[in-house]
Amino acid sequence: MILHNEYMSPVNLPHKKGKRMKELKWILIAGVIIVAVIATERSNQESDAVTINDTMNKIGQTMETLFPIIFNVDKFNSTDAHRTTDTAVKQLSMLFKEAKPHFATRSSTYRVSFDVISGQLEATSLALKHKNLNHARNLLKELVSICASCHTQDTNVRVLFKSMQRSHFASDLEYAEFNYMTRNYNEAIVFYDKHLLSPTPISEAALLTAIKRLLTIYTQVYNQPSEGEKQLAQYSEHRAHTKFSQKSLEQWILGLQALKAENVSAINTLTQDIIEQKVTQILGNLEEPGAAEFPTKKEKVARVWLRGLLYHYLNTAPPEDEIPAILYWLAIIDRSTHYSFYYSLADSYLKECMLRYSSHFYAKKCYQEYEQYLTFAYSGSRGTDIPEDVQQELKQLKIKVYGTAEG
Repeated sequence: MILHNEYMSPVNLPHKKGKRMKELKWILIAGVIIVAVIATERSNQESDAVTINDTMNKIGQTMETLFPIIFNVDKFNSTDAHRTTDTAVKQLSMLFKEAKPHFATRSSTYRVSFDVISGQLEATSLALKHKNLNHARNLLKELVSICASCHTQDTNVRVLFKSMQRSHFASDLEYAEFNYMTRNYNEAIVFYDKHLLSPTPISEAALLTAIKRLLTIYTQVYNQPSEGEKQLAQYSEHRAHTKFSQKSLEQWILGLQALKAENVSAINTLTQDIIEQKVTQILGNLEEPGAAEFPTKKEKVARVWLRGLLYHYLNTAPPEDEIPAILYWLAIIDRSTHYSFYYSLADSYLKECMLRYSSHFYAKKCYQEYEQYLTFAYSGSRGTDIPEDVQQELKQLKIKVYGTAEG
């Protein structure tokens, strides 16, 4: 039988065999290079993962020394606690700087939370330096809220702080707050409930803090308004109620009932159309700056739920073109549901929108909202009196967004 295939022909076989061996050699060399590159990239990724995990563990260990001090005013005002706090704050500042690249790869809201945390730590260091202990403690308590706002952006299970037990804290409320901030929500629910149902007298502020935290867990984090309604209904006749807290709870329960009637817990797939539909339904008219800033307590419940929806959508890595609108909506929600003397996530969301997405249509809306709020904030009986440095900031932001400071 005569074989005509050139690679098998008796005449061509030695030559072709040598050629094939050379080809095979280069293929093997190329394969080794590719494997080496992949292995190097994987090693670098694993190294980065180890580095950030190590940094976050150190942050966790440092926070463990602070938690029992932050929540107990007597401990915080002692000389030993002052030294411990000062050392811990400096350590946290350094560690968060190390962790910055990790936050930079996350969604815009994580980056905003990181920036606010960094600023909060700087302010705390300054307060401690000038022995302004009450201000420093309030800053650190707010730091816990900022961390919680970052953690409630997802439903991940806590992996740090497992050595911290109830015995490390002076009260059920302190331990509940610790668990809320560190994303251990089931345990937080248990101890908020213990705190609220304890025969020990509690203040109106402590009552409202616990109830609002439970409201956030069941709406924003768990998306279980029906379960939230059942939980909050237990406190309707609480002995510590004032007229204000009683009315607030009634409105919050009505808000949960409205969400339950909308069957929001059945929303499984998030799309831009669904997001825009819910934003329009819950925030209403946003054509004018500040138009949605004064919701009722019942309406605030829906906004807390919507905030969770927006966070979850951001964590699915939506198209970049959609993010400025989400930042704008989050700013509206944050400003209308929470106000802190010490920080503003709303302002940071608006700045992120303007600075990172300055050519986007929503950057102009973000600027208008930011300008309107600052004008309102600095208005008094003598009229608007915006400080020079704030005016300069507005001017620079306007140039960034509009290309000019005029108009």
